[in-house]
Amino acid sequence: MEGHNGDSTKKILLGYFDANLETLFDKRVSERVRALTFNIQAFTTNQQHPKFMEDNLITLLDRCLISVTKGSHNEISLAANTIGLMAVTAADRAHELYMESLPVLSKILNQGSPCSKIIECMTLLAFFGGKNCEETENSMQRIWELIHKISVSTGNGNKHSLSILPAAISAWTFLLASMDGRRLSYKYWQGVISYFFRLLEEMDEEALGLAVCEALTLILETDSLEKFSDRCSNIKKDEIIEKLKNFILKFREQDHDHNKDYNEELDFIYDVINLFEDDDCPQASINIRGHLLTLSTYSQIIQFNYLKRFLGSGFEVHMMGNKLLQNVFDFTPKIHVHHEKLWEEPTVTYFVPEARSKKTRQRLFMSPNSAYNKARTQLLNKNRDLTKRGSISE
Repeated sequence: MEGHNGDSTKKILLGYFDANLETLFDKRVSERVRALTFNIQAFTTNQQHPKFMEDNLITLLDRCLISVTKGSHNEISLAANTIGLMAVTAADRAHELYMESLPVLSKILNQGSPCSKIIECMTLLAFFGGKNCEETENSMQRIWELIHKISVSTGNGNKHSLSILPAAISAWTFLLASMDGRRLSYKYWQGVISYFFRLLEEMDEEALGLAVCEALTLILETDSLEKFSDRCSNIKKDEIIEKLKNFILKFREQDHDHNKDYNEELDFIYDVINLFEDDDCPQASINIRGHLLTLSTYSQIIQFNYLKRFLGSGFEVHMMGNKLLQNVFDFTPKIHVHHEKLWEEPTVTYFVPEARSKKTRQRLFMSPNSAYNKARTQLLNKNRDLTKRGSISE
């Protein structure tokens, strides 16, 4: 019966996905938004249907890409969010998603003013769908070009550009966290440290300051400072540490008590820098539904925070059931095996709305021929047999 119910539930869920896919072809924006919202909720809680994903993955992607290029601001954000979630859940087809999406998303990034969800979408596709370091670094380059375009717009007083600059830097940092510093190209990243130094001096914006501090701290961990320094001079580790510490101390001196989260995150970065000074590594242990996840590098902490922010309430669900995400952190939840009890107590459940009289209770429970006593006798005989076979230890 349980298997039948499970199959019925899967058929109903598949029907919902099929119907929502059809709705994405609807001319009405409100209907497309409703369908995208359903998909986001399903993917976030890791309830996507395997058969639907297998048969309709590219069709769903195409509809989302159309929404990304032609939709309203809200529809663009929802469609980009859906593509990002598809990358997290598509497993062995993530590279296919990456290659299909790259031309469209690259064109949007080249325009210089995408919403933050587009940047996030591109980043997740590169992270889960990039087959090698070259593809990941190629996506980092696209985001870095966007960062420079945003900086120019910000200098011209564009407030929207200023709001998405932290998102772009965080995305670039997230991809850098997946790279081996020794594999990074020498020709792409020269001048990055100096650029971040200028941002710390010129921009007085909390989210931007935090994003830059995270990027510089991660660059320290790569142990490849020469690849991020200027062409003519290599910036030393001590210079970066001093710059970061001065910025964080200055930030503390200013009145930023209203934003507790930023204060705590900058305090954590300050602690990480102190560990780097002693040639030590940061560590963090997180309890995920009774299972311990250990993060032993700053790179892992960056990845953890980024993915947790993206998945939100669905993060723990994915960590428990999404192999792709588990592989990122080398996390294997222990499966608890529930052994069958050898000694049981008899229970009988009745639905008798008016069974309140004493006579009725006697008939149901006290009579020698009652269902309760029959069940009790059967279990006593079963347990007695088990005891004789030595199946129950004293």
